[in-house]
Amino acid sequence: METDIEFHPDWELSPALSLPEPSVVTVQDESIPVVIAEDDPVSRKLVTTVVKMGGYRTIVANDGDEAILILREQKKPCIAVVDWMMPGMDGAEICRRMRESGRSVYIIMLTARGTKKDTVEGIDHGADDYLVKPFDPDELLARIRAGLRQLKVHRVLEMRVNDLQTAIVETKVPKLQMPL
Repeated sequence: METDIEFHPDWELSPALSLPEPSVVTVQDESIPVVIAEDDPVSRKLVTTVVKMGGYRTIVANDGDEAILILREQKKPCIAVVDWMMPGMDGAEICRRMRESGRSVYIIMLTARGTKKDTVEGIDHGADDYLVKPFDPDELLARIRAGLRQLKVHRVLEMRVNDLQTAIVETKVPKLQMPL
């Protein structure tokens, strides 16, 4: 584990940080990545370290433009932790574009914008969850776990719809043609 992280004095990190044991989190045996989009190097390193310590596979983007490219490349469901204020494409635009794409992405907006109005605006732009900096590492990991539960429900529903569509096709009785 790297220890060269410079923590912001306002970040409240519990000395008894209770991170879960590292594990690979899966939906139908497929590893779920956590895409982290953060332009500030210190914040990016902190978020990445917390997420990795939680046992998750990370993919890191340095700005919004890079983040949208990474998210579009994901063929499977994923979690995204995105900052709102980034150069290029901001977090709100990332949310809007991912919702328009119809892809299965659970988006946690992690930002310094902390008013209730900001929270409402972020969620209205398409974020599934909203967390204000400085953040508690345990809370971020809990929100990632909540996102994984949502992705699992989404995946189960997709499978059920596919099963129903297959059953409909298989049970259709061909029309009987009457001889003239």
